[in-house]
Amino acid sequence: MFFIFSLIFSLIFLIFFVYPITVLLLVGSKGIISSLKNESFLAAVYVTLIISTTAAIFAVIFGLPLGYIIARYEFKFKSVIETIIDIPIVIPHVVVGIMIVLAFSSQYGLGPFLHRFGINVIDTILGATLAVSYLSSTYTIRIIESSIKMIDPEMELISRSLGASQMRTFFNVILPNIWKSVANGALLTWARATSEAGALFIVAYYVLFGKTTVYPSSVYIYESYVGLGLIDAVKFSAALLVIVISIFILFRLFLNLRR
Repeated sequence: MFFIFSLIFSLIFLIFFVYPITVLLLVGSKGIISSLKNESFLAAVYVTLIISTTAAIFAVIFGLPLGYIIARYEFKFKSVIETIIDIPIVIPHVVVGIMIVLAFSSQYGLGPFLHRFGINVIDTILGATLAVSYLSSTYTIRIIESSIKMIDPEMELISRSLGASQMRTFFNVILPNIWKSVANGALLTWARATSEAGALFIVAYYVLFGKTTVYPSSVYIYESYVGLGLIDAVKFSAALLVIVISIFILFRLFLNLRR
C-alpha cells in the first residue's frame, strides 16, 4: 500500500514538472524554426551560453579546493563557512543584483579601483557572470564536498605513504574518483546560470558584446513578452527550452556512457 501511495504521489509530482514543458513546446512548436533563424535571438542565446559556461568553469576551479577543505578538515568556524556557501540560495535574486551593482559600481566597493584599469562590471559579460556565479556555485561546491566525503581517506594516506605530495594525491587519487560528480555539479551550475533572470535585470539588462549590445536570453524573452506579446515570447521560450534541454541531456548521456 505504501508503495502505491508513493508511486501515485511521485507521478503527480513528475506530471507537475513535465506538463508546463509539454504545453510550451506544443504551443510554441510552430515558431521554433523561425526563432532559430532570428539573429538577435541567437545572439542572446550565444551570450547566455558564454555567461553560464564561464560560471560553471569558475565554480569548478574555486569549488574543488573549497569542497576538499570542507570535506577533509575540521576547524573552528567551519559551520560559518558552510553557512556562507549556502547563503546565496536564500537571497532573492534581485537583491543579489543590487549587491553586485553596489560592490562593483564606479561609486562603491571595488568599482573605483577596477575602473582605474578600465575594468567595467555593470552591463558587461563579466558582471553577468559574477551575478550568476554568486547564485549558482553553491550546487557545485556541495556536490564536490559530498563526493569527496564518500572516498575512503585511507586511499590518500596510502598515496602519501608512497611518497606522493598532497597535490599529486589530489590529482591522481581524489580527482579521478570524483570527476563525474564534479561534472554533474558543473552541469547544475550551468543550468542554473542559464535560467537566471532576476539578478541580470539589475546587473546586466543588456551586455556590451563587441560593438553592439545584446540581451541575455531571459531578458530577451521578457522584452518580447512586454513589447510584442505572449505569442512571440512563447516561440522564443520554446526555442530556448529546446536548446538548453538538448545540451543538458547530451551532457548527461555523455557522463552515463563514460561509466
